[in-house]
Amino acid sequence: MKLPNKWAVTDDQRMPAGQVAARTLRKRLDAVWSELPGAGSTAQRDPESVHRLRVATRRALSAIEAFRDLLPERRAAWFSKRLRRIRRAAGEARDLDVLTERLGKAGARTAAAASPTSAGKARHRLVAMLSKQRDVSRQPIREQYERLLEGDWPGRLERLLDGVPTSRRQATFGTYARRRFRPMMKRFFASADHKLRDAEEMHALRIEGKQLRYAMEIFAAVFPPQVRARCSDALEQLQNTLGEFTDHASAADRFRRWSREKTASAHRDVIERLLEEEETRAEEARKVFSKWWNPSRRRALRRRFERTLRKVSA
Repeated sequence: MKLPNKWAVTDDQRMPAGQVAARTLRKRLDAVWSELPGAGSTAQRDPESVHRLRVATRRALSAIEAFRDLLPERRAAWFSKRLRRIRRAAGEARDLDVLTERLGKAGARTAAAASPTSAGKARHRLVAMLSKQRDVSRQPIREQYERLLEGDWPGRLERLLDGVPTSRRQATFGTYARRRFRPMMKRFFASADHKLRDAEEMHALRIEGKQLRYAMEIFAAVFPPQVRARCSDALEQLQNTLGEFTDHASAADRFRRWSREKTASAHRDVIERLLEEEETRAEEARKVFSKWWNPSRRRALRRRFERTLRKVSA
C-alpha cells in the first residue's frame, strides 16, 4: 500500500512503536547528514540546500520529540543539541539567501524597466555586499559538519538506534501515536488561540505549526486520508502565510540594525528606504494572516483533529 507521504515509514498501526521509531529516526537523521556538506559549500551557491538542511533538522527534532520516551536519554539529547546548533548555523545563511534573492529580483525588474538611477545603483551595490555575506554565512555550517565528522555522527546514530526497544510486546504504533499526538496538538492550539501581539509570537506560532505538521507526517497512519489532507493543507497554509510576514519582519530588523552601523553610512539612504518597504510589507502580510486565521478556521481545525482522535480511540 502506498505510504501517506514520503517521510512516513509505515501505514501499519499494528507495528511495534519502537520499530517505527527506529526507521523514522534513521530516515530523518540521514536526511540531515546528507544535506550538511552541500549547505556549507560556497562553491555550489545553491540557496535551496540551506533551506533543505533547516527543514531536515526540524523534521529530525520533531521525530526525537515524538519518540522521546522510547529513546536512550543521553544519546537522544546529544542529537537534539547538535541539531539545534545546525539549525542556528543555517539560520543566518537562509535569511541572507531569501533577502538577497528578493532584492536581486527587484533590482533586475527596475533595471529592465528603465535606465539605472543612483538609487538603483546603490541597491545593486547593496545586493553585492549581501552576496559576499552569504558566502561568509556558510562558514558556521561547514564548522558544524567538521565537528560532527570528528564526533562520529554515523556511529552515534547506530548506537542511538541500537538502544531503541523493538519488541512486539510493546505498544502498537497506532496506540502510541494517538497518545503522543494529543499533547502536541494541545500545545499548538495554546499558541494559536490567544491574540498575537508581536512578531516574536507570530514566529512562535509558525514554529508550532511546523512541528505539528511534521508530527502528522510521522503519525499519518492514524488519520483518515481526507482528514489528513485537510489538516496538513491548513497547517501548510498557516506556515506559508506567516512565513510571508516573518520574512519581511526579519529583513526589516536586519536593515534597522544595519542602518545604525558606521559602515552603512555610504548606503544609509537606500537602507532606510528598504527598511520602510519591508516594514510596510510586513504589516500588509500581518493583516492578510489575521484575516485568514480567524476563529472559525481555528475551531474547524481543532474539531477535525479531536474528532479523528476520538474515533480512532473508540
